[in-house]
Amino acid sequence: MPLAGALDVGPLLDQAPEVRLAGDDELRIDDVDILQVIYELGASDVEALVPPALNPTLPPVVSFLVYRAKDSAFGPFSLVQVRLSARAGVRPRAFLVSACCDNPAAAQALATSWGFRMQPAEIQLRRLHHRVECQVIADRRPVLDVALVNPEPISGHDVQYPPGMHLARARDDDGSTPYIVQVESEYEFRRADRGRPGLTTFDAAWWGDERLVPLEPVSASFTACNVTIHPVRYICNPDIPAHEGTVKVGTS
Repeated sequence: MPLAGALDVGPLLDQAPEVRLAGDDELRIDDVDILQVIYELGASDVEALVPPALNPTLPPVVSFLVYRAKDSAFGPFSLVQVRLSARAGVRPRAFLVSACCDNPAAAQALATSWGFRMQPAEIQLRRLHHRVECQVIADRRPVLDVALVNPEPISGHDVQYPPGMHLARARDDDGSTPYIVQVESEYEFRRADRGRPGLTTFDAAWWGDERLVPLEPVSASFTACNVTIHPVRYICNPDIPAHEGTVKVGTS
């Protein structure tokens, strides 16, 4: 019997973005660098990490997902997400804990169209011959410092970024209603590398959940690709299993 999520989303709703579920927002971003670093978590109550709509994984893992867009409809920007591994039924998903972006226009669009919970921060992504590293600075201090060490070429088919599940609010006849917004993206890879994960700084409380304690490195990858973030097609009630509470946008 799969574990069921038990996270109470009520205390998180004040910081959950309000989304415009138009069903036609799409964002194409060419020439994006993506760093993903994954760690296994030390957590005794894994069910409490994700809402009831989702199933936690065993072991639970946290992924640090970094985008650096050379250009976009909003200009250049960097985006960093902290995500938890989960499933919606049998389908792999990633529950967004929070994100940060260094371009206010891009941050606003990502929040209102796709439910990214955003915080402002300074993001530095550097690719060197022996490592790729990312540091996030907020409140004049580092809140994340991750790296891929000793990159080796692989196929882009070996890299996976599960669809995101974002806690958000949407306006309807009843006012503002909480939903889990499913965010699907398409990737066209030009190159990919893998290497040893590195993590020197992670301020879990700043990111929104101080219970997240990375323990064991799992994997790290770095890719160059084009990204298309598709319009939101599905949303679900955060308080009941996804297979029962998921509806198509426009039919809720």
